[in-house]
Amino acid sequence: MSADTTIQFNGRDQACELALSLIHQAKTRLCFFGSTLDTVLFDHADSIAAISAFSRRVPLAQARFIVQDSQQAHIQSHRLTALSQRLTSSIHLRQASGIHKDLQQYFLLIDDDAYLHGQHASRYVGRGCFDDRSETRRLQQLFDTIWEQATPDSMTRRLTL
Repeated sequence: MSADTTIQFNGRDQACELALSLIHQAKTRLCFFGSTLDTVLFDHADSIAAISAFSRRVPLAQARFIVQDSQQAHIQSHRLTALSQRLTSSIHLRQASGIHKDLQQYFLLIDDDAYLHGQHASRYVGRGCFDDRSETRRLQQLFDTIWEQATPDSMTRRLTL
């Protein structure tokens, strides 16, 4: 299989495996948009270790996450929330603005060329690719627009006294 081959996934295990492989590939930027801070993709030891290693390995690493609802992540003590509170300069969580609350899709973007994309937040069915600059660029433009209008997530922000 060549690097620019689109990979179809159907199910939690396949989506998680693909996301983890993509995270391991990250050199400078990791972006995620979804309805929640996905537990299947990000709330397990392997993904937390990979995101942590990426954030510590790359001097100007940026891991940006936008969710429509972070309440479940807060209630369930999502591991990524705790990691973001320790690595505040490289991991950022934001809440999507009201105009993006109805988007059902989710996507993970790695650097300028890799992505995982699902059309429905409640289903782990979609596609991904390790080397597709045009699709990654299209999704990155959407992400950047959502990011600009999103607000820092007060539910997951670290409070120091």
